[in-house]
Amino acid sequence: MKVAGIFLAAGRNNGAGASEDSLNRAGAGSAGAVMLSELETCGLVPLVVVVRADDPLGWLPPAGKAENMRRIETCLTAHLGLSFSLRCGLNAVASLQPDAVVIAAADQPFVAAAQIRRFIQAYEQHPELDYVTSAQEGLLMPPTLFSSTLFGGLQELDEEEGIAAIMRTKEYKGLILPQEPVQAFAETGLPESFGQYHREWSVRSGNRQ
Repeated sequence: MKVAGIFLAAGRNNGAGASEDSLNRAGAGSAGAVMLSELETCGLVPLVVVVRADDPLGWLPPAGKAENMRRIETCLTAHLGLSFSLRCGLNAVASLQPDAVVIAAADQPFVAAAQIRRFIQAYEQHPELDYVTSAQEGLLMPPTLFSSTLFGGLQELDEEEGIAAIMRTKEYKGLILPQEPVQAFAETGLPESFGQYHREWSVRSGNRQ
């Protein structure tokens, strides 16, 4: 089973996602770099990093063993919104015909690799699922694993619908796992730009139809 990854790092912070002081406390080059490094231990092939054309890429961590897995995709329309970055990522993985894709964003609360592996394991055990995600305090939260059955729907999303629209659709079957607590960035708070991803992605579980 092939699972690809899309790391949306085309936000205005270019993957940094946190202040210099908070990054020093966390002991990392940037929140985005730490999250990318975690994803690179999950066997996602390829792992497409979607960036803006003007991103100097100085925040990227050394590729190491992930050199053959990581692929940088410049999205010339990233400034138009999250859905445009997402389309760039999906187009980049489409030719490899993965069974599923894990979509994560640089500007989001930190999630450890163990959580992503749980998504992949759940999907491998239940390939009939359309998505696997996690919830915290009643909110569905990124990152999320989407089956290839949803690639077309994700391509057609617009800024008003957001990714949460997929998980509101009754015809799709999903699994929601509890989100494990992570302390790595507990003191930094949410980056300002996370609000965009939170609005696009989250939907209260009680509102699902």
